[in-house]
Amino acid sequence: MSAALLLALLLARERPLPGTEAVERPATLAPAESSEPVETPEEQNRAAIEALQSKVEEMQAQIDSLRAKQDWFMRTSVKLSGYLDFGFFWVQGNGSGVRRDLNGSLGFHGEVPDTWVLGGDPLSTAINSRGDVADVGDSRAIRFDPVHAGGHPSFIVNALNLGLSISLMEGLTLVGLLDFLPRDRDLSRPGGMSVGDLFDLKLAYARYDVVRRKFAFSLFAGKYESLLGLEYRTQEAPDRITVTPSLLCRYTCGRPVGIEGRLEVLDRRLELSLALTNGTHQADFFTFTNETDFNRFKTVAGRLALRLPVGTGLEVNVSGAVGPQDRQGDDGVLQWHYGAAARLEIDDFFLQGEFVTGKALGKDDGARKCGAAPCLAYRSAYGLVAWRATRLLQPYLRVDWRSARHVSGADFAYVSEILRATVGVRVEVGRYVVLKAEYVLNRELAPLTEFPDDVFTTSLVVRY
Repeated sequence: MSAALLLALLLARERPLPGTEAVERPATLAPAESSEPVETPEEQNRAAIEALQSKVEEMQAQIDSLRAKQDWFMRTSVKLSGYLDFGFFWVQGNGSGVRRDLNGSLGFHGEVPDTWVLGGDPLSTAINSRGDVADVGDSRAIRFDPVHAGGHPSFIVNALNLGLSISLMEGLTLVGLLDFLPRDRDLSRPGGMSVGDLFDLKLAYARYDVVRRKFAFSLFAGKYESLLGLEYRTQEAPDRITVTPSLLCRYTCGRPVGIEGRLEVLDRRLELSLALTNGTHQADFFTFTNETDFNRFKTVAGRLALRLPVGTGLEVNVSGAVGPQDRQGDDGVLQWHYGAAARLEIDDFFLQGEFVTGKALGKDDGARKCGAAPCLAYRSAYGLVAWRATRLLQPYLRVDWRSARHVSGADFAYVSEILRATVGVRVEVGRYVVLKAEYVLNRELAPLTEFPDDVFTTSLVVRY
């Protein structure tokens, strides 16, 4: 291409075409200055980083909280247990274990009206592991009568039991035990004020254990098991070999409120336990115990036990308690108790026996003996033999004896001279079901007159 032609083309490009002259556009206005400061990119980045750090810290706090809860759940174990105890019973006579001394033969004539001098044992017609009697009858020492079946045969839901054990940390455990008791309620009575369904808080305590190579120490605080004798350890329906408790269980199977320390040494073969409680270790339906104290001083109890590797295990222990008499306010009126117990498991045989004696001194009220506070003196013993004939079948025999005098001013007096034999069988059906049936022969000894009060009772226990 020639230089002239190239120059002509360039000139033509610079000159606008006809009718397409350029329109002058107004100049762009500069933006008005804002009164607010404008963040620089560095400042914007810093703010975003700070917001992100805040979110990270918040998420870390949530993670730490979840970890703490997880650690607590890993350290804490909650165990639920319990059982249903269903039974059938039939008691001779009127269902009661006492009768009035209408002929004055028991020696209280002139001191107590003959109609309120009683012979027998108000708890001898027990029909379940709790010690509930078929009927209290004429008894004035024990008036609470939740079964009141008389001498009539009856089915009964003895208890629906709920046990709770919570391990909070190493060595620290909370324990609770509760019975739900379906009982009769007569809505036709004025106001419907009959017994009705009940619940019984049997245990509520904290336990702290320290276990070392040479010793083990346990501290209990709350409402805990008795430390007297041996029978208290197996008084729940699944654990008890028999259906009913012994005659002396009322003195040793209570659950007092207070504190207890237990020291075990020599590979736990030697044990020393001491307790300080509001009341005695007697059963709480008996009149010589209380959960909230009426006295400034407390009851002191102790046990010394020796366990030897004889057979499956031999234990011998002695125990006792002393303190102000319960349900009266004079600290100088004492009640005391002591006893000895032994148990042996060897091959397929289980043997256990106990002896106890005690006294509540009572207090006179003017001319009335034991009028201000009732008097009680007792001795009691039992022996139990059980044989595991097969993996399922365990027949047993128990013999009980009790001698007691209980006087409450001119209100009542009773004399107990009882010999009792219990024969029965326990059948374990698998892991969860226990069947028991027994017959109890009650025999009143001189100076009492014998009367019909034998007991037939059964128990179906389903545990979980």
